[in-house]
Amino acid sequence: MQHVLKLGAVLVTLLSNQILLAQDDRQWLFGDWGGQRQQLEKQGYRFTASIMSQAATNLDGGYNTNRTFENAAQLSLGANLDLTKIMGWKDTTATVLITKRDGNALTLERIKDPRSITLGNTQEVYGRGKIWRLTQAWVKKGFNDNTVQLKIGRMGMSEDFNSSQCEFQNLLLCGGQLGKSIGSIWYNFPVGLWGVNIKYQFAPDWNIGLGIYEVNPDNVKMISNRDGFNLDMNHVKGATLPIELVWKPKLSLFNGLPGEYKIGALYSTADANDVVNTAKLHNNKHSFWLNTQQQLTSHQGDEKRGLFASLNMVVNDKATTAVQSTQQLAFWYKGFFDYRPNDSIGFGLANYVVNKRLRDHQIALNNSRNYTEYDMFAVDYVPIQSDELNVELNYTYQWSPAVMIRPNVQYIYQPGGVKDIQNAWVAGLSMRLNF
Repeated sequence: MQHVLKLGAVLVTLLSNQILLAQDDRQWLFGDWGGQRQQLEKQGYRFTASIMSQAATNLDGGYNTNRTFENAAQLSLGANLDLTKIMGWKDTTATVLITKRDGNALTLERIKDPRSITLGNTQEVYGRGKIWRLTQAWVKKGFNDNTVQLKIGRMGMSEDFNSSQCEFQNLLLCGGQLGKSIGSIWYNFPVGLWGVNIKYQFAPDWNIGLGIYEVNPDNVKMISNRDGFNLDMNHVKGATLPIELVWKPKLSLFNGLPGEYKIGALYSTADANDVVNTAKLHNNKHSFWLNTQQQLTSHQGDEKRGLFASLNMVVNDKATTAVQSTQQLAFWYKGFFDYRPNDSIGFGLANYVVNKRLRDHQIALNNSRNYTEYDMFAVDYVPIQSDELNVELNYTYQWSPAVMIRPNVQYIYQPGGVKDIQNAWVAGLSMRLNF
């Protein structure tokens, strides 16, 4: 099973004939199990199985201009349980999800200087180890007509805080931003950790959320499959405490089209190394964020189609974080073509800003070693990092609810934030199959 996700690319080929025969309204690639699947859902049991495959090849630029093709993939197997139907527990649901990642990252192989801290990635499903993981195992209970919701168990932090839409293959353009800049304490999918959060809808358009999550380095071990199912809390270093205020206006400024606006902050009680002097410890970390998503237009009166936009920003503390801030602006138009109402066209820009304290430290280190300019071959040369800009243009071809294909072109300005590395062009292809 070690290389199970390498089957991702093989599945694309083996299933191509079946995909071509799939009906536009087919929800699952392997069908409805003779009607049993929908019957189980009516009883409260919903089973999911999917594979996401993301391929990328370098067209021009980068640290190593030799052409290569890399594929990363992610397998997800889960169950969503409506415990109101199953057990009679009012307003209660539960989820269990197991994941497996595999493959390689083009960014690590060709795009960035291997001596520099990794910033972006052209394949967002790569990372956090090629192991099986228990990604989700939680229960959520609603109170007072679901105006209060309590969630407890194993979960990813961006499921409930700093979450955003994912319409792209590039890492920084996909999902919650905090995990890309403070990954030592903020764990995005597929990492699960012990946590509890509560959401309170205190007005029709407003809700507030509070959470407590463990800071435990064991959750990001990448050694064996056993690490992905380690549920103990023996090495907990502290807690991460997020708070987020959410506004979902019923009547927006854009002809009443739906939008969501979130502002949040976190405080971590775990000791954190200074970004320059790693022997120095700080007794906390903190960050702030803004997430917005707004539908700007509808398409010929159809509110499921039209132009959407998102703006996401994160600011981290200078004392402990290499990436001081991130900014993301994205647009996608769903249903641009009348004969393809579920397809979309996406364009996004995302930027990493490296902490000036770290950059000054890198310059000082090189000066102490008598390096006055970039040296590609010296082992002890430290690449000087500043901003990295990621741009993606894509087309999402929704063949059916079961099959999504997303060709894309990406441009990486200053890969790894190193101005001496040639800007890179990348061609990518994402494919998701729901079984």
